[in-house]
Amino acid sequence: MVEDEYAYALFELGKENNKLEIFSENFVTISETITIDNFLSILSNASIKRSTKKEMVKNVYHNLDEDFIYFLYVLIDHSRINLIFKISDAYKTLVLTESNSLKASVVSAYKLNNKALNKIEALLEKRYEGKNIVLTNIIDESLIGGIKVIVNNEALDLSLKNSLDRLKDSV
Repeated sequence: MVEDEYAYALFELGKENNKLEIFSENFVTISETITIDNFLSILSNASIKRSTKKEMVKNVYHNLDEDFIYFLYVLIDHSRINLIFKISDAYKTLVLTESNSLKASVVSAYKLNNKALNKIEALLEKRYEGKNIVLTNIIDESLIGGIKVIVNNEALDLSLKNSLDRLKDSV
């Protein structure tokens, strides 16, 4: 997909210039601010001149890395700025892979405490030997109990809701 190509290009630039972490931080800043006052919609608007959009980016994001700002200019020039969130996700995946890490999500009905998360993380580190696990807890109140663990688009559904659904299907 096109967002993967842009992410890979920025990743290679970051690796070459030792800026992987800087670019990651810049993506965080962008994701926290670009939707304020419909800024992304403005930057995606075809009726606004590219030069005007670049000037706006320069003024709003003057504190970001210069190479990252030029990357944003490329996205504007190719009418791809609307893909910024997908590019960010693809970039994060590349950085995790480079650092020998895996992104994992634990979906639960309520926020899990650190002890439970650490236990799940330890189990995942055993299963994915040699990998550092980056774990996030996602709340899904539709779960009755139990958890779902998602690693690399592979899901292990240990929720009570799933168990009840399987039981219902077997009857």
